[in-house]
Order: sequence, then structure tokens, then C-alpha cells
Amino acid sequence: IRIAPCWLLLADIEGSTELSRSLPADQLPVITGKWFSACKQVIESNGGSINKYLGDGFFAYWVDLDGMLPRLVVALGELKRLQAAEQPRFRVVLHRGDVSMGGAASMGEESLSGPEVNFVFRMEKLAGGLKLSNLMSEASGARLGSRLHGEPAGRHPLSGFEGEFAFLLF
Repeated sequence: IRIAPCWLLLADIEGSTELSRSLPADQLPVITGKWFSACKQVIESNGGSINKYLGDGFFAYWVDLDGMLPRLVVALGELKRLQAAEQPRFRVVLHRGDVSMGGAASMGEESLSGPEVNFVFRMEKLAGGLKLSNLMSEASGARLGSRLHGEPAGRHPLSGFEGEFAFLLF
């Protein structure tokens, strides 16, 4: 097990339950399959890895190595273009923190754990509750600096974490 600084990205289809009810049964897997495939291409072609598929979303990461920031910014731009197409509508949250990696891998996936992983999942819940399509943590915004412009999204509590945290729209 090692500790590594990582970019953590969580993407989730907005209103997936309503979407599944509104489409014929044979269309939903086509739409979600195309979406997953397009997102996977964006993530992997820019140096990231999808860690887990979550039914109506996925959890991806990049180890924060030298030279990774430009690739991450490109990936975020490409994901925003996919969001604009709304096929389907989805939200993206981004956080950077130190993550425990290793241990027992599951189904070929790197095992990621620690409070920062929990933080990004809580961020996604917050973004959904606020009806935001994009949200990044203050830690992400600080590390990205001028590479990606972020607009203040206020300070909010996260379940399981003490205090309030500043977030940015991107």
C-alpha cells in the first residue's frame, strides 16, 4: 500500500431513474453504453484510469505526476463538451488529495481508499442536491491555478466531514 497524490473524478448521469423510465428498454443501454465509451476514451487518452463503474456513473483517477496537469485539463474540457451534448445529461465532480493505493485489487481495478475518496463521493451528492453539473474542491482549484477557471460555488458542509468547504464551478 502506498500513498499517492491523485486527481479524483466522479461522473454521474443526472436523473438516471427518470431516464430509464422514459426510454424503451432497448434504448437505455445504447445511450449509456455510448456515454461510458466516450468518457472512457476521454479519461484514458489523457492519462487517467476508470477505477469503478457505478451503474449510472464512474469513478476515475489520475496520479498527480509531473506533466499530468495539462492532460487533466484537456480531459475536463472534453468531458464538458460531452456534457453540452446532453446525451445523456451528467454531472462531474473533481477533487485532489492523497489516496491510499494498493492492497487487494478487485476485478483488475486499483484499490483506492481514504478520506479523500469519501470526500469526492460526498461532493457528488452535494452537486446533485444543488443541481450543479460541475463542481471542484478548493484543493483542486488551488492546484489547477490559472489552467482552469473556476467560479465560486460557496461554502458547504459535507456529510461525515467537520466544517464547511469551499467549492468552485468549472
